[in-house]
Amino acid sequence: MELIEYPVTYGIIGINVIVFILLNIKVLSIQSVGSSYINTLQERQYYRIISSAFSQKDFLHLVCNMYSLYNIGQALEYALKPGLYAICYFLIMILGGTVSARIHKKNSPFTFSIGASGVICGLLGIYMVIVVSMRGIASLKAMIPTIVLLVIMTTSKKIDSIGHFSGLITGLIAGFVIVNIYRFG
Repeated sequence: MELIEYPVTYGIIGINVIVFILLNIKVLSIQSVGSSYINTLQERQYYRIISSAFSQKDFLHLVCNMYSLYNIGQALEYALKPGLYAICYFLIMILGGTVSARIHKKNSPFTFSIGASGVICGLLGIYMVIVVSMRGIASLKAMIPTIVLLVIMTTSKKIDSIGHFSGLITGLIAGFVIVNIYRFG
């Protein structure tokens, strides 16, 4: 019954698991799915913005991102309904991923970025705006484990913190638009 309740969240988790397996059995490679300024924007391989957001190479990377997505995805899919939630997910993925690749032009134009955490940060931004508008800032305590996990991940040198922040900013903006259109709270 739960899968039917949250089809977008579980579908996205399923795609991430399948891509993880394909990466680890060497059917796919980071070089073929990762996003970098050079490949994504300069060489106009725009599909990489999407493919990189569904790609986690390490098991811990997959587990942390899917735990966070499971946590925040169900709450947002319930609040926004599947259609709007899916639109928000893909909007954050495309805008946040494009901004991240563009910002990497100067310092790391060839470095590949992968992972769902930038989009998850964007979903967290939407969630925070909605919850604070409805119940005040104290009601964010249920998301503390997800927030802490994402903050810890952002401090790692292996993490694309620009991707996290571009996703978060995109999500905050989307959250403000949603709150003003749908009058949450």
